[in-house]
Amino acid sequence: MAGYDGATGIGERRIDEAILAVEVMEQRGIPISSSMIHCLLKVCAAKKDLEAVKRVHSLMVRSGLDSSAVLVDHLIRLFASCGGLLEANQVFCKVAKPSVHTWSAIISANASLGQSERALELYHKMRQSSVKRNKYVYSSILKACTKMTDLPSGKLIHGQIIESGLNSDMVLGNALVDMYAKCGNLEET
Repeated sequence: MAGYDGATGIGERRIDEAILAVEVMEQRGIPISSSMIHCLLKVCAAKKDLEAVKRVHSLMVRSGLDSSAVLVDHLIRLFASCGGLLEANQVFCKVAKPSVHTWSAIISANASLGQSERALELYHKMRQSSVKRNKYVYSSILKACTKMTDLPSGKLIHGQIIESGLNSDMVLGNALVDMYAKCGNLEET
C-alpha cells in the first residue's frame, strides 16, 4: 500500500489496482486496517475520483471502520472535493457524536458546494450540541453567509466570534471583512 501514495501522481488504473488489492485481501479474510483505508483515501484525493471514493467507503463500512472519526472526517472532505455532497451528507448523518472536525468538514462541504442554507442549518445544530466551535467552523459559516448575502446571520456569527475570543484571528478577520463588504455593509468592519 505504501507504493500507492497520492503524491506520486499515479493514474486511475493504479487507483483501481490499489482498491482491488485491498478488496482481494478482504475476500481472503485478511483484516483491513485504518492505515490501509487512509492510504486509499490519499490516493483517491490525488485524483478526485468520486467512484473510487465510493468503493473505499464501502470497504470502510464492510470492515467496520466507518466509525473511525479521523477516517470519517477525511471521507466527508474527500466526498466534497469530488463533488459528492450527497454522499458527504449521508456519511455525516450516520455519525453518532460529531467532533468539531466532523462539524467543520460538513459545514465547509455544504458552504463550498453551494448549499449555504444547509451549512447554516448545520451550524445551528452544532451550536445546540456541546461541541465548541473553532476558527475553521466560523470561517466556513461566514463563507456561507457571504454567498447568501445574509448580513443578519453574519452579524450574529460575528458576535459569537467575539464571545469566543477568536476575534483577533487574521483568517476570521479577513472572512468578516469579505462578508461585510459583499453584504454591502463596510461600516461594521
